[in-house]
Amino acid sequence: MIALVDVDGHNFPNFALMKIAAWWRQQGETVKWYDPLFDRPDRIYKSKVFTFTPDTPDYCDCEIVRGGTGYRLYEDLAPEIDAMKPDYSIYPQYDYAIGFLSRGCIRNCPWCIVPRKEGKIRQYDDIETVSCGRRDVVLMDNNFLANERGFIAEQLEKARRLKLRIDFNQALDARLVDEENARWLAACHWSKYIRFSCDTMGVIEPVKAAIRTMRAAGYRRKFFIYILTKEVESALERIRELTAFDAHVSPFVMPYRNLYGDGKIADKRCALLANWCNQQAVRKSCTFEEFKRR
Repeated sequence: MIALVDVDGHNFPNFALMKIAAWWRQQGETVKWYDPLFDRPDRIYKSKVFTFTPDTPDYCDCEIVRGGTGYRLYEDLAPEIDAMKPDYSIYPQYDYAIGFLSRGCIRNCPWCIVPRKEGKIRQYDDIETVSCGRRDVVLMDNNFLANERGFIAEQLEKARRLKLRIDFNQALDARLVDEENARWLAACHWSKYIRFSCDTMGVIEPVKAAIRTMRAAGYRRKFFIYILTKEVESALERIRELTAFDAHVSPFVMPYRNLYGDGKIADKRCALLANWCNQQAVRKSCTFEEFKRR
């Protein structure tokens, strides 16, 4: 029997564990979530995405296979496992598909683990395969717009034709938005909104330009903007500029965590800013200064 442990919890489907489950079921093995009180599995697979998630105890003396950036382990799945379609039966509470059209990134941001984990940009899968017959598709590409133009056009056109509702949940690179790919993006169906990142002051103008270009292409929905936050003052300025630029911008503060340290938020004021900003009703009802006084 093969047992699985999603160390981060079940708040989002774990892509690696779904592929592992599919592989072992194909081999005829029983696969289930690990219950330390009753299970005596032959092997346990533990996956941890975030460094700050506390690890679970190892109650069993069987073979334990750990993986994921939370353990600072960056090895790829074995090719035969990676080739499997995810087993969605282990997460019955979610009705959307998840996957990657491409892996890697052309950037080398110092706070990001992707260059070390995945390397340069490369094509990985096809949108129709990823969707697995589901209408809503969450795509976890780290920089989809950095792919070859033909691949971008093909995948977005296929998503539009299949009437898939897509969400690039790791954000699109605003610096790569132009009039042509903006038309392709605007023609797609979006499950929520288009996401960009504004991680430094230097990206404010490219994000504004991308919003302007997307509006000109006909996109009318919200923009969700990740705000990586090391310093409160810088993040607050980015929030103010972008929300003033477009009324339908929803900023989302992500306090910086040291991936190579203990994973904790270094500046607690950043957590306070997130509490204010990430609750849209709160952010619109008072300034951050007023929120701090309360």
